[in-house]
Amino acid sequence: MNKLLILLSSILLIGCCDKPKLLKNGLTKSASRITEYTIQIKKDSVNNESQDTLLVREKTYNNNDQIINLNQRTLFDNEKMEIEYSYNDLNKIKKEVVKISTDSLPFIVDYIYKDTLLYQSKAIVNYPNEKFEQIETYYYRKNNTKNKSISTQIFIDLESSDTIRNSVSTSYFNKNEIATKVETVYKSDPKRNRKMVYEYDCQNLIGLKEFNENDSLISTLKYEYDLDKFDNWTAKRIYENEKLDRILTREINYK
Repeated sequence: MNKLLILLSSILLIGCCDKPKLLKNGLTKSASRITEYTIQIKKDSVNNESQDTLLVREKTYNNNDQIINLNQRTLFDNEKMEIEYSYNDLNKIKKEVVKISTDSLPFIVDYIYKDTLLYQSKAIVNYPNEKFEQIETYYYRKNNTKNKSISTQIFIDLESSDTIRNSVSTSYFNKNEIATKVETVYKSDPKRNRKMVYEYDCQNLIGLKEFNENDSLISTLKYEYDLDKFDNWTAKRIYENEKLDRILTREINYK
């Protein structure tokens, strides 16, 4: 059930410079499948480097460049997650069905619209001993571009009646609907409050700064990319506090 706590909202990055425009799949070109590998970089006391593959994620896309299936496996514990996506008559996302190998039942994320604009995404999961609720509400400018979203998460252990998580995250978007900042407030534990500020080079995320509840900088991430001939990344190196921490590689099956 803890997997529910790391659900991430998908962010559509829209071109903001002279780079090729991104499709709904986040690429510059149609693809049938993307396979991603997350590799952790470790160094021992004498600075010898080792690499461990932590996670493998495979995404499948339809003819509209929309994701229809995601399969993910974490190698260190062999846990699996599968998400199936469905769309409405306007080709807008309608539902996600999430299956996690450690949970007995799947849970569903529903998407609700007002006219043609996404209003909310909602997941409410009731297990015998746990309850999880995540609701994200979207707000728009007068020109119908996304301005911000507010996501609430509540996770309760029903056996102990303890609230494991009660948080509100507010994401802010620029005029190109790119997320520039996320502020998270923990109602029962303000010391966990965080602010994330994103930096882009056109369409590519190149930096992230994390601030604590006192607005003091506590960590930085830097991103470097290797691109293919279509300007899509095939390797992403992530530096945490100036040290190489992870490498993401991906194989893209173009149409």
